[in-house]
Amino acid sequence: MPTGLKVLDLAQKLAGHAAARQTVISRNIANADTPGYKALDLKPFSETYAARAAMDDQDAFAPRATRPGHVGYVERDDPADLRARRDSAIGAASPNGNDVSLEDQMIRAAELRLEHDLALGVWRKSLDVLRTALGRAR
Repeated sequence: MPTGLKVLDLAQKLAGHAAARQTVISRNIANADTPGYKALDLKPFSETYAARAAMDDQDAFAPRATRPGHVGYVERDDPADLRARRDSAIGAASPNGNDVSLEDQMIRAAELRLEHDLALGVWRKSLDVLRTALGRAR
């Protein structure tokens, strides 16, 4: 959903990244006792955003399609940015080959909560600024 305001677009992408990472972390926790399961995680949002910003700057003046039926349509939100990658806690795997550390996953979940709260905070404050600019109070 393009909003036209970069700060709201950034908040939306950060919240989407947090939701995708929550899915990966919960899958890791659910498979904590599965023999041979390897923990996964997403790239940090800063890396994903930096790569996307570089790509957007590169083609800033290129024509963009506004719907899928246009000639030369390119999907802008590539799901490759949200692919889980192999990532485990420092330490040895259990005898059954599982390398999920529940303590590590709980720390990642706490970091994730901060990421999600940041996205919501940016969204709320941006809307407050817009309401103030329009002369409307809460």
